[in-house]
Amino acid sequence: MSQEFLILLEKNFFLFLCIFLRFLLLFFLFPVFASTFFPTKIKIALSLVLALTFTPFIALKINPPQNMLSFLTLFFFDFCLLFLISLFFRFILSGLQLGGELVGLQMGLGISQTFDPVSGISMPILSQFIYLLFLLFFFTLDIHHPLISLVIKSFYEIPPNNVLFDEGFMRFFLKKSALIFDIAVKILAPLLVLMLLINIVLAVIGRIIPQINILFVSLPFTMGIGLFFFGLMLLIMPKIFRGLLSDFLKFINIFW
Repeated sequence: MSQEFLILLEKNFFLFLCIFLRFLLLFFLFPVFASTFFPTKIKIALSLVLALTFTPFIALKINPPQNMLSFLTLFFFDFCLLFLISLFFRFILSGLQLGGELVGLQMGLGISQTFDPVSGISMPILSQFIYLLFLLFFFTLDIHHPLISLVIKSFYEIPPNNVLFDEGFMRFFLKKSALIFDIAVKILAPLLVLMLLINIVLAVIGRIIPQINILFVSLPFTMGIGLFFFGLMLLIMPKIFRGLLSDFLKFINIFW
């Protein structure tokens, strides 16, 4: 059995290399997997195992490149495909992080920073909390399985060396970049409005009763009220996250 597999792999060696390349790009470019805490050796090993697994099941004849320029062109088109998919998902993550940062500033948590193991940088604590909660839903709803399926289907719909990106697609993609601000405002707008109203009320109280040290009172008050309503918002977060992940799945489906 192993000898038959080796013979099959020898006949489809270039197809194996193409599958391995696309899985490798997925693990190195997609934000969930492109973590500094996800070891490079594991990414390469997973790409190799998945390529070995799926090579016998993809009935596709691919002519190997005749020179180095052809191979670099093939790599460039594959890179663009996985890069755009990863960039669209990063739009969603950036929108959630921006919303969390804006709310944190209003609540007085602007200086509180925590280390993000995914990007390797520090970010506001509320942004990190929403970010990790969204990644939890990503794996809970099995979105990583459609990504693997995407790589396999891409060989039938977008074979190596084929160009997919026309002017209409690029215009559509640029419009989608507005998701960063759209998500930030839509998800956390009620909390931002609430924090604004609280600050206005505190300012009015400070003018009416100047004996009260409003700066001393405002920080624990706004932080307590903000955290309370942020906890209430967690009840609707699963529905919001499901909608965002559904939009992401619709986006990757436009490739076919």
